[in-house]
Amino acid sequence: MKVEITNLQKKIKINNSLIRKAILHTLKSERCPQNTHVSVAIVADSKIKQLNATYREKSSVTDILAFPMQEEEFPKICKGVLGEIIISAESAEIQAKNMNISFGEEIIRLSIHGTLHLLSYTDTSIHDARKMTIRQEQLVRELI
Repeated sequence: MKVEITNLQKKIKINNSLIRKAILHTLKSERCPQNTHVSVAIVADSKIKQLNATYREKSSVTDILAFPMQEEEFPKICKGVLGEIIISAESAEIQAKNMNISFGEEIIRLSIHGTLHLLSYTDTSIHDARKMTIRQEQLVRELI
């Protein structure tokens, strides 16, 4: 399993090992194949807002975006590539402060959340969101 992390912002110090650990734990817990590859980009609020507008037609900042590659023609082209997760470091920092938790815990939570999205979990309905949150928090507890 491979997790590739690129930090595209300079404002907030990022612990790549926490992200890698959270994603690998999620992939193993969900019984993903060994050749699974996840890409992660850490960005500023301005960049994630731009991506959110471009790909989701929502002109607002979000904490995380996930782009699964297991749809349409991608599995044939990119065997083993699960997808890409984009995390806003600034949003993660604000959320951590608002929830009175460490920045590291919030980064773990967002990394797991994004990975679950790549694995086809959704949070668009109340039922699906509840199921995803339960699984996410179970995985978070196993790591902290």
